[in-house]
Parts: sequence; structure tokens; C-alpha cells
Amino acid sequence: MSLLGSGLGRLGGGLPILATNISVGDHLHVAAGGLTFNLDTLWETGVAMLVVIGLGLLVSRRATSGVPGKLQLMWEMAVDAINRQLEGSVGPRGRSIVPLALALFVFILVANWLTTFEIGAKIDPLGPPTADINLTLALAVIVIVPVHVASIRTRGLRGYVKHYFSPYPFLFPINLVEEIAKPITLALRLFGNLLSSVLMIALLAALAAWTIAHIPIGDVATLLLETVWKLFDLLIGAIQAFIFSLLTILYFDAAMSDAH
Repeated sequence: MSLLGSGLGRLGGGLPILATNISVGDHLHVAAGGLTFNLDTLWETGVAMLVVIGLGLLVSRRATSGVPGKLQLMWEMAVDAINRQLEGSVGPRGRSIVPLALALFVFILVANWLTTFEIGAKIDPLGPPTADINLTLALAVIVIVPVHVASIRTRGLRGYVKHYFSPYPFLFPINLVEEIAKPITLALRLFGNLLSSVLMIALLAALAAWTIAHIPIGDVATLLLETVWKLFDLLIGAIQAFIFSLLTILYFDAAMSDAH
């Protein structure tokens, strides 16, 4: 899908306006068994998984019952914060959600921060896999399926069905749409924010073609703007990982609450 037309325009005063073709959803893919596999997303996801596994092994190897190191201290603070939030609303049952919420946060954070290596090319060797809607939808399914299972276990099958008709039976369509929308909005929120980052890097990379009297003004502008944007991108990646993890906790909170 082309977002911008090709060519080079000019604004009043002779300032060049760069335009380029940026496509959404370009992937290196291969078809097998009637399915299409995005190789770049698989590769980038694999890298993120190896980093997360490596961090986990590092924390466990350096774990001590004495004075904790910085990495162990950060991990324990994160676990304690999630534990307190869940126990205050769900009770002791909420402890079972902590591993999932924390694992999702760390994985999404690492995956989002891969955008630091984004260089604006059509296919990047190491970009954020969360800029692929297929991955974010898969993460949403990983959250939503256990949420409904937890709701059935807490309320029973009858109570689970009944909550779709609460507080009034005529609200069933709205409650149903709300449940269907949860995984979709969860996936699209993460995908949209990371894709916009990729597109921004591509736009900044296009500035490299800007020259004045053969002076590479665009190269200097690209270097400065991309450096600033990538620093800002690190913050956006952390915020999106936190929001995804927080929504996971809130969905489980609502599903496991006897009062709702």
C-alpha cells in the first residue's frame, strides 16, 4: 500500500519536499504447506526470544539470597509490583498470572527495541517483529484464550455465559462485541505504534537524497533526526510493552473477579 507518491517536489522558497514509496507489510516470505511464512519476522522474533532466554539464564545464574545484583533487583521489583497489584484485586489466585505478564513485557520490550537497528530499508536485517500484525495477533491470542479459560474456571460455565447478559439481557450484543474487540485492539495498538516507527525511519532515510549545490544536506539531516528519533523510539517501545502487559493484567483481573 503506497503511502506517499514518488518524486521530488518543492515548497515555496525552493525547499525540496522528498516523497518516496513506502509499503506496509513488505516481508521476505516463503510458501509451504499452503501457508505463507514471513522469514524476516521469524528471524527477528527468534533473535528477541534468544535475548529474553539469555537474560533469564543470566538472572537465574546470578541469583542470590544475599545482596542482589542490579539485574536481579530490577527483576524482583517488577515481580513484586505485579504481585501486589494482582493480589490486591484478584487475591492469591493472581500469582499464576505473574509469569505470563512479566514474560510478555520483557519479550515485547526486547522486540520493540530491535527498532533501534532499523535503517529505513524496504526489508531490514533486524527490525521490530512487532511491526508485523501476524505477531501481535498471535500475542493477543496468547493472552485472550487463557483469560476466557480463567473466567470459566472462576465463574463456572453458567456464570461465564451469564456475564454476557449482565447487567441486562439486552446488552448481550454489546458485551459480545466488547469481548471480540479485546484481542483485536490489543494487537492493533502494538502493531500500529511500531509500524509508525518503521515508517518514520523510512521517511527520515529518504531525506538522504536531499542535496543543495551537491552538498549532502540530507545525509546530515538524516543522521541527526534518526539519532533523536531512535532515542524517542526506545521510550515508545517501553511504554507499549508496559501497556500490553498492563492490559493483560486488567483482562485477567476482570475475568477472575467474582463480583463481575
